[in-house]
Amino acid sequence: MSTAASPNRRILVVDDNRTIHQDFRKILCPPAANDSLDEMEATLFGHAEKHELALSFEMDSAYQGEEALQMARAARQQGRPYALAFIDIRMPPGIDGVETTSRLWQEDPDIQVVICSAYADYSWEEMMLKLGLSQRLLILRKPFDGIEVRQLAFALTEKWELLRSNRLHLEDLARAVEERTRQLTAANARLVQSQRLEALGRLSAGLAHEINNPLSFILANLSYLRTQLETDASRLSASEMQELREVCAESFEGAERIRRIIQNIKLFSRLDEAPRTRVDVHEVLEHALGEARQLLASDAQVVRDFHAVPPVFASENGLQQVFFGLLANAAQALKDGPASPPTLRVETHVQEDGRVAVEIEDNGKGIAPEHLGRVFEPFFTTKRMGTTSGLGLSVCYGIVLGLGGDIIVDSSLGQGATFRVLLPPAPLEASQTTPG
Repeated sequence: MSTAASPNRRILVVDDNRTIHQDFRKILCPPAANDSLDEMEATLFGHAEKHELALSFEMDSAYQGEEALQMARAARQQGRPYALAFIDIRMPPGIDGVETTSRLWQEDPDIQVVICSAYADYSWEEMMLKLGLSQRLLILRKPFDGIEVRQLAFALTEKWELLRSNRLHLEDLARAVEERTRQLTAANARLVQSQRLEALGRLSAGLAHEINNPLSFILANLSYLRTQLETDASRLSASEMQELREVCAESFEGAERIRRIIQNIKLFSRLDEAPRTRVDVHEVLEHALGEARQLLASDAQVVRDFHAVPPVFASENGLQQVFFGLLANAAQALKDGPASPPTLRVETHVQEDGRVAVEIEDNGKGIAPEHLGRVFEPFFTTKRMGTTSGLGLSVCYGIVLGLGGDIIVDSSLGQGATFRVLLPPAPLEASQTTPG
């Protein structure tokens, strides 16, 4: 168990009279009780007087105001500030006690001050006019009583401790409120994104169904047409035959692209989500890297930084779709990026919160700040029109979100991008289940 820090009993005495310092030291730093003398007294006289527990202070001396300011500044820098200062009102030839107090509070706003004076150099009104009404200030008339000094020292150092504890507590509360506000803002953003994805998912499911039926009919007819062209080519010239073949090939390519878009829409709407099982992240990553290799330039470097991670509870096909989608996105960024050689880094590790992290980092062109918050939106893309449907990253986001995970992206223009997939680890004993 950790022990509480000892209270701050550090006191600074500021006076040009060295005798005053000796008086303060006798009052505030009395010699420790001598147990051996007490025992001898008890042996000789049969009893020993009980000494009252003396509260000792740590006292430093300054003989001019400027010296006091330097000592207070150094004490703050060392993390050992003074809790209290007894300051004489007159300290020729230097600055007086009021000026010293004013500048001392600029160095250390928390220090408590007792101004000591035998003269009426300043009225209370004049002092308040110069220093302001402050609860950090008391007046002690000379000659002072030792008990009075000790009471002031004890009360004001305790006050310093209480004020410091209260301030630290308020700072902790402010940090907690700030962190909680940040968490709630992030959670609200995720909720809005989830609701938007859910609504678009329902729309996409109906859209995919409506498109898929006529598309199947088109593909069947194209297949029939191609077969007929191959079997009954005698009626056509070579040039006509070649032209029809090219038309059929282009039609098939366009239809196949539509079919892939529909597959992405189905994934986005979670119509085809497979049952979840315990999945080896590294094994799925290797499969995805193998498929994505053909998308990378020949001079691209792939760096694997795999660490031991537990299995995750997921759909293997869905997870491979996530990794391939992110790798394909990185490959495209590397083609347009300024860095040489283009480098793709894939890292796995376990975070402090226990989640499995998969980081896919590229040194490509990066993402503009105004686009960073929209990269997971369906149909949003910064790539050339016709090269992508704009569903890839939203599909990745939807799959990961459905697994109880998250995707975080960090990027700067010209500095590449890092996509971090966070997944909860699979339970030790997890039977295959189908999400409802």
